[in-house]
Amino acid sequence: MALRQEPLLRDTAWMARASRWLPTAIPLSRLVLVIIVAAFVLAMVWVQQTQTLVRLGGEIQRLERRLETVVLERQQILAELAVHNDLSRVQRIAYTELEMREPLRPVFARARPLPPGVSFDLPLWAAPTQPLAEYPWWEDVTREISAQISRLAE
Repeated sequence: MALRQEPLLRDTAWMARASRWLPTAIPLSRLVLVIIVAAFVLAMVWVQQTQTLVRLGGEIQRLERRLETVVLERQQILAELAVHNDLSRVQRIAYTELEMREPLRPVFARARPLPPGVSFDLPLWAAPTQPLAEYPWWEDVTREISAQISRLAE
């Protein structure tokens, strides 16, 4: 008889050990306290997020005002440049003080595409040129070594 009941006792011991790890009923006062603390923490996080958003909104408004100021300054500078560098004045200075001449074929720009760096109001000789390419230092060293080797081989 004891042999038959042994597996049942083993199972009840296992259930007793497992029941120690299972959660027990939480008292109502603790549950209310947990809910109040969680609501308070959530409210504090919400307040911090709102403060951050308000701070960001103020910074964005300040940057927008600064951008408007910069755009207005840029427009004023462009207007001053347009008044200062009007085309008739630039042409008059170019033809008188700089002794430039009018192009012989003014339809050159429409006849074929302009070379790179040449605009409509510049003569070809005033076009910017490409900078000269300078070789890196090791290329000079390599050439000198190869010249020495060639001299020794001869």
